[in-house]
Amino acid sequence: MSEQPISVSADDLHVASQQAARWEEAVRRAERGETVAVIAHGEHVADVVPSGELDRLRETIEVLSDLETMQDLRDTEPEVIGIDAIRALVAERRARESQ
Repeated sequence: MSEQPISVSADDLHVASQQAARWEEAVRRAERGETVAVIAHGEHVADVVPSGELDRLRETIEVLSDLETMQDLRDTEPEVIGIDAIRALVAERRARESQ
């Protein structure tokens, strides 16, 4: 996900060409891996996310919600703290699996 989401307004939709350009930019940024915040009436109402991001998040939620799986992970995996440590662990797993 993007470190700094951008905002796309859903207000004043009657300004069609300007809004179309903003949505087009949101889609381009999502294609590059960014998460884009959608603001309507001054409120954050939705996000445009890169393809596949929701599947990854759902899988993470599923694993975190499964007590047996979490216990298995605690028993077999080293403790990792912080995003850099998690990324390193994932990279190590991918390298092992690709061999």
